[in-house]
This record gives sequence, structure tokens and C-alpha cells, in this order.
Amino acid sequence: MATAPSPVTSISLPKSKFNEKFSRTEPLNPPQNPLSLLPQCTSLKELKQIQAFAIKTHLQNDHTFLTKLINFCTKNPTFTSMEYAHKLFDNISQPDVVLFNTMARGLISMYTECNDVDSARRVFDKMLDPCVISYNAIITGYAKCSRPNEALSFFRELQVKSLKPTDVTMLSALSCCSLLGALDLGKWIHEYVKKYGFDKYIKVSTALIDMYAKCGSLEEAICVFENMSIRDTAAWSAMIVAYATHGKGYKAIETFEEMRKEGVQPDEITFLGLLYACSHNGLLDEGRLDEAYKFIDELPIKPTPILWRTAGRWEDVDFLRKLMKDKGVVKVPGCSSIEVDNIVHEFFSGDGVNTVSTSLHKALDELMKELKMVGYVPDTSLVFHAEMGEEEKEISLRYHSEKLAIAYGLLNTPPGSTILVVKNLRVCGDCHAAAKLISHIFDRQIILRDVQRFHHFSDGKCSCGDFW
Repeated sequence: MATAPSPVTSISLPKSKFNEKFSRTEPLNPPQNPLSLLPQCTSLKELKQIQAFAIKTHLQNDHTFLTKLINFCTKNPTFTSMEYAHKLFDNISQPDVVLFNTMARGLISMYTECNDVDSARRVFDKMLDPCVISYNAIITGYAKCSRPNEALSFFRELQVKSLKPTDVTMLSALSCCSLLGALDLGKWIHEYVKKYGFDKYIKVSTALIDMYAKCGSLEEAICVFENMSIRDTAAWSAMIVAYATHGKGYKAIETFEEMRKEGVQPDEITFLGLLYACSHNGLLDEGRLDEAYKFIDELPIKPTPILWRTAGRWEDVDFLRKLMKDKGVVKVPGCSSIEVDNIVHEFFSGDGVNTVSTSLHKALDELMKELKMVGYVPDTSLVFHAEMGEEEKEISLRYHSEKLAIAYGLLNTPPGSTILVVKNLRVCGDCHAAAKLISHIFDRQIILRDVQRFHHFSDGKCSCGDFW
């Protein structure tokens, strides 16, 4: 329990309406109790002063008053505010379920902001009757930590309990579909959005554009964009990035010009989309490089390797790579995913190299033999392991995650249907060459999304024109 400072009116505070009301020397009228000061409270420091003032009015142990203090602490939780909320909570002899859940939501939000989603999960599991706000907190936490499968399992659990999702739920669920490339699930969520009116939210429609674009359906992304009655900067930027990553550079630039005519202010995401458009389509002669360098240098965030690569600043990328090596940063393993019958299957590079052969590995082995018959030659120069022999390098290439996912798609989807694969890293040249041949031999359209762009393979060709 906080101790009241002596005297309260002597505390030196920045001038504000709150402080003027709090520090005046004349007696407060009966209605002007500590509860009346809470709406004007803007910081934890002021909140502590209100609690100190409550001692004079004998409200320091009042259940309603303490609940409101705790609510303030959990709205934008930090370690300090949640520590204070915990002390307040301990002063309540018999906290009800609502108050317990309020504390839990604050802790969940605090942990997820710190990327400690496992601790957030432990708190969630102790909740007696979690509401939709609690589910939103844990779903958003998993989504932010790039753990979409776990987030979606909570999304399904929420529906089983007949809790009504909110726009926040929709945003998190759609972001998970984007991460996984789960187009079928994304379409189902879109129908849900339309049925229950969530498409009135600009952010939800923007998330739909992003989801469709990242799941390989540019046409659906365009449809959502064109049906929006109001488009803000984020919506325009999402569409520009969608065109750019799908290799439609000129269309991305055209959309940017439309955005300017509409008087919508671009931001760094808009510009990143333009850079993607130029770099992925060989349009760097459009005269935007000097502007790009200046823009990136002035960003309030540190430029990423992708941003410099997009702008063509390779020396910065090489420097970062050397720095990562010197710091002992471990390379992220390649992972590719494919959605089949509403289930997302993940494959990691190297799966099958040191394991007992399965039907998938056997099918991939046969597939590689078939590709060699039509001219495929494994590019072992892409394997940077001097200690490996040529045969070992070829096996390493064979079990790249992209090839495993494509082979799985060939085995488990109807003939002639499109295969969509999502990879967490840049597609390698050998897998790119193999995918072109596979699309020709099996008469399949293969859409491969890597960390930089989309590759649409059809009839032995790729939309990138072998420029990526």
C-alpha cells in the first residue's frame, strides 16, 4: 500500500489540468473524490498520487476504486505498471473473476510485447473464463512472434466457445494466414468478415489485401482494394507492395501515381514498395536511386539488409553479412510450407538427408531423375561447404525445403491445380531452375513466395524473367 506524501499539495508537477485540480489548496467538494481524477490521469506517477490522495478520503481499500486503478495499469502494460497493479491486486481480499482476468490480460500483453509468448501462455492457461479480449491478446502475441499455427489454434478455440470475434481478432487471424500462405483459410475468414460486417474497418480490408497478395492471389487483392470506399496510406501501400512482389512493377508505379493524385500521403512502406517494383523489374533507370538512398538514410529506423538490397546498396549488405558472421549469428534454416486440405505442412531444408527414406523422399528422388532426363543439372556451386564432395552437395540441394514442399504438392493435390509454396528465405537458383522444369513437365502452375517476392512458374518459365 502506497504511503501518502506530506503534504500532497507541495508536490512539484508539470502544469496540466490534472495537476491544477489535484494541487489546489482549497478543500475538495464531496463529488470531487479520487475517482473523479482518474479520467484526467495520464501517467503512473499521477496514478500513484491519486492513490495517496485516496488515503485521506478512506478509499484506499475500496474494491471499485482499486479495480479502476488496476484497469489503468493494464491498458498499456509495462513491467513497472504491472508490478504496481500486482501490489494493488494483493490489497483486495476477495478479487472476482473479472478483476483476475483484467490482471491476466495485462500480464499477457506485457509478456507478448517482450516477445515472451510462452510466459503469456502460462498466464492465459490460469484464467478461469477468458473473454474475447483475452483471446485477442494471446492470438496477437503468437502472431507477433511469428508462431501462426498456435495463434490459429486459439482462433479456432475461440469459435468453439461461441465467443464473438472482434476486428482485432480478424487482423491477427489474417496476419497468420499471410505468414503461412494459407489461402483457403484466408478465404474462409474473408467470408466471415463480410458476413459480420468487419469489412467496414479499413485496417481489416487492408489486412485482406496483404493476405491475398502474400497467399498468391493478386486478383483477389485487387478486388478487395477496388471495393474499398475509403483508402488510407496503409491500404494504398499494401496494394503497391502487392503489385511489386508479384512482379508487376509498372502497375505498382501507376498505383503510386494514382495515390498522389488522390492526395494521400505516402510513407516508408509505400516507398519500399516502389523500390521493390524497380529492383524486381529492372526499372532502376527510372531515376529513383538517389531519392531512394536519401530516403533510407533519413528513416527513423535502422535500414535493414532487405531495404538496402532493394535499393541496390550491395556493399551495405556485404558489410552486414560479415558483421553477422563475426558476431557468431547462426544462419536461419530454410523452411517452406504448403497448405493442403486446410492444413499447413512445413518442411525444412535437409529433411531426409540423414533420415530413413519415406514416400515423399522416394518421390522426390524419382522427380530429380525425371528432371535430369529433360536437361536439369544440379548447380552444386551453390553449396558453400568445401568439405563436401559433389555427390553430397547434390543430395543437399535435392532436399531443399522448396523441393520437398513442391513434391508434397504434386503427390497430394489434384492434377492441373496450382501449387502454392511459401519460403522463409530467398529461393535458391537451383530450386528456381527445378521449379521451371516441374511446371512444364506436370503442366502445373507453381507459385513460390520467398522473403523478397513471388515467382509464378508456368510452362517452364517464371514471371521474374530469371531476375530476382
